[in-house]
Amino acid sequence: MADVAVALVHHPILNRSGGTGSTAITPIDVHDFARSCAFYGVGPVYIVHPAPGMHAMVHDMLDYYRSGAGGKRNPARSEVLSAVRMVKSLEEIQAEGDYRLWYTSAAPPGAACTEPSALPKMDGKHLIVFGTGWGLDAKNMPHANGWLSPIEGVGKVRHLSVRGALAIYLDRLQLKD
Repeated sequence: MADVAVALVHHPILNRSGGTGSTAITPIDVHDFARSCAFYGVGPVYIVHPAPGMHAMVHDMLDYYRSGAGGKRNPARSEVLSAVRMVKSLEEIQAEGDYRLWYTSAAPPGAACTEPSALPKMDGKHLIVFGTGWGLDAKNMPHANGWLSPIEGVGKVRHLSVRGALAIYLDRLQLKD
């Protein structure tokens, strides 16, 4: 079975006018990504942002739960957050481990898409990449192995929150033995 990890990209992402931008990391993204990935046995969880201040904020929060008072009060949270890795770019992740990159989008470019359930049947290490803001700025990112099929809704909203999309994609991996 393949190894699967996830990345939440805060830069480069698209801003509302279609240009390259960045978004701030929120503690709820870090906690929810780590918890969902732990639930499905997926990891590590990479949080991607180039700004040193964002790294410092996340490291302070992780230290509180991994080795501080938060971890003493809630050992399970400490264990879950141990999967989180802060990086400056997807290239840094690639240098750490040779992942096949799979991008996600509510509206992928005209390329053919792969169903998430196909990944565990493929050999190698896979990184499912999620974007914040208005989506991944793929033209300013490493070449992807492919795009995962979008989540199709029936309502009036075009896309889900990134945390909601993560949970659906992880469930669609069908990692159960």
